[in-house]
Amino acid sequence: MEVKKIVKKYLEDNGFDGLFFPGECGCLKDELMPCENMCADCEAGYYIDENTPGIDKEKYTFEEFNFYIVRDKPCSNQTSNNK
Repeated sequence: MEVKKIVKKYLEDNGFDGLFFPGECGCLKDELMPCENMCADCEAGYYIDENTPGIDKEKYTFEEFNFYIVRDKPCSNQTSNNK
């Protein structure tokens, strides 16, 4: 089994939305590693966008990116639209 498939299965089985490398990049589980360079420091995380309730809009600049993958799970009343 390919590493991408193993990682995707782990993310799905554990409720994560994708991977991120803190301060650098993030990718969704359905579009893993578009850079073709998964780093050993990538972490599993959760999807947020500008409509995610309770996020710090000063911390995340949605002019540059339309979503982020973050370490902490967003508010439970969010409905994920990235499936």
